[in-house]
Amino acid sequence: MDLKVLATPHVEHYTLGLYNSLSHLNVEISLVTLQRKYAVAAHQYVAPRVPVPRNRTFAQHALLMLLAQFHEVVHVNSSSEGLATRSYDKLLVTQHGCPDPSAVEESVQWLYEKEKKNLLRLYEIGVPIITISYFSAKEIREKLGAKVSGVIYHGLLDIFRSEKHRKFKHQHAILWVSRFTHFKEPFVLLKAIRELREKNNFILIMRGEGPLKDSIRKYIRTYGLEKSIIFQERVPFERLPLVYRKATVYVHTCSREPFGLSVLEAMGSGLPVVVPNSGGAAEVAADAGLKFRARDAEDLADKLLAVMRDPELYERLSMKSIERAKAFSWEKAAERYLQLYKKVGG
Repeated sequence: MDLKVLATPHVEHYTLGLYNSLSHLNVEISLVTLQRKYAVAAHQYVAPRVPVPRNRTFAQHALLMLLAQFHEVVHVNSSSEGLATRSYDKLLVTQHGCPDPSAVEESVQWLYEKEKKNLLRLYEIGVPIITISYFSAKEIREKLGAKVSGVIYHGLLDIFRSEKHRKFKHQHAILWVSRFTHFKEPFVLLKAIRELREKNNFILIMRGEGPLKDSIRKYIRTYGLEKSIIFQERVPFERLPLVYRKATVYVHTCSREPFGLSVLEAMGSGLPVVVPNSGGAAEVAADAGLKFRARDAEDLADKLLAVMRDPELYERLSMKSIERAKAFSWEKAAERYLQLYKKVGG
């Protein structure tokens, strides 16, 4: 008989990869979503929106609490969702990073404070908490005093995998994919671009949204970087592989990244990656990525210049990216989660 699991989505990459892989392991998934349905093999319940101040997820939480009693395991992707289920004896939480209010913009600190409080409450109850990197596990332990039950890496969808390494080109397109927030450290990259703009033939593609977008545009105008930097609008999920294919180098700047799915997708696509020497991005890239000193724009500029000028280094890093990406799969993640489901649901 299939194991019946009630679950919630996370980002599309995770939702498609994990739950479709679990469906191949005799796991019957029921997915409670807030806005839409996903292309996953699951029973899907879209919660109606209820206009509650500061909490658009009220209906989803109510539906989770209602449906939890009909499932053997409940797997959620935030501690706030977990606390809402009230089914702590069959609950498993994946915490996608450490909820540290001091690391985010003031406008969302209340949300992180709430998640932090709920995580600690579930930890006290004894609910198993999984995180997505050893870096995140360390942060949760050191900053919150909670010990996670395990680390399970994200996988990589096949649409982002390439079998052939990249050939060196003399014209480069550097790709940065992230949120325009201070936490993601975009100005480290912009300062590096100021150092680089006269030294190599390249453009920087910045893809993302967030509260710093106007400040970033102003910075670009102030320092005359308009010809070196372009913004890319959001594209449908199925077209994301094309974004990586059109780039020649991938750069990540967040020194406290919980994992770095975009880093992994860039590696799977065969892109040489340049990442900080700390955080989940460094953990994901391991020795396949070229690392710069965290928050050091000058060192980042030097590393980018090295990749863009040295054909041998470029192609070696591309081959190492493809090889490193093979270590990550949603099938492996699903098998790890299934083992936990059996313990929780037993």
